[in-house]
Amino acid sequence: MNNGTYSHRLRELRSSLVSDVLDSMGVEGAISGLSPAFDQAVAIGRAMPVLVQAKPNALKGLREGLMDAIDLADKGSVMVIASDTQACSAWGGLVSRYAKLSGIAGAVVYGAARDMEEIIKLRLPVFSSTVTPISGYNRVEVLSPGAPVNCGSLSVQKGDLVVADRDGVVIVPSAMTREVLDQVFRLLEKEGQHIDDIQVRLRKKRHPRTSDPSRLIRQCETTSKSMFGTRKPSML
Repeated sequence: MNNGTYSHRLRELRSSLVSDVLDSMGVEGAISGLSPAFDQAVAIGRAMPVLVQAKPNALKGLREGLMDAIDLADKGSVMVIASDTQACSAWGGLVSRYAKLSGIAGAVVYGAARDMEEIIKLRLPVFSSTVTPISGYNRVEVLSPGAPVNCGSLSVQKGDLVVADRDGVVIVPSAMTREVLDQVFRLLEKEGQHIDDIQVRLRKKRHPRTSDPSRLIRQCETTSKSMFGTRKPSML
């Protein structure tokens, strides 16, 4: 992946911040309704789209078709599987193992996945619309790896940036990646300032008397008057 000066900072990205930036630009980017296989799942990388289509008695098995697609993907890619059915799985444990060993960063499955226990043990970040025990073997086929796919109303193309975490999955069009990253990292800097502001507010809330210098001065003047009154101290 070539994102210039940001390549070493991609793990700082969060889907929520990326979504905020895309919203501000009037660009649809979130794929709704996807859940991670485990809470700490994070997948960030370039999209390798794959279409999975229902077809009884398909000539090539689902697993073989997905492994062929993985072979075409660059290391660090995120497989984006768009299935036209949730009646059976479009992703499973064995293909997850192959993906992990091939250097794939994760998988986004707009459809059903299975073998979740195996996926969790592999620690491969997988995000899916649903889970099912039903195999896709002999029920679906893989078509046109690398060609654009639709995940709901969102079109995903090869090379788009995928940011997937516990909050959800967001797709950044490849032509907009640099512009979006510029804005996201500026938001991260502002977020740090917001955290500092919150700490200041909390300190004022917990210690209202000592947080206001003018109040402290008035408090000292009141204490002095109560000790000495209005008389000038006598000179001995």
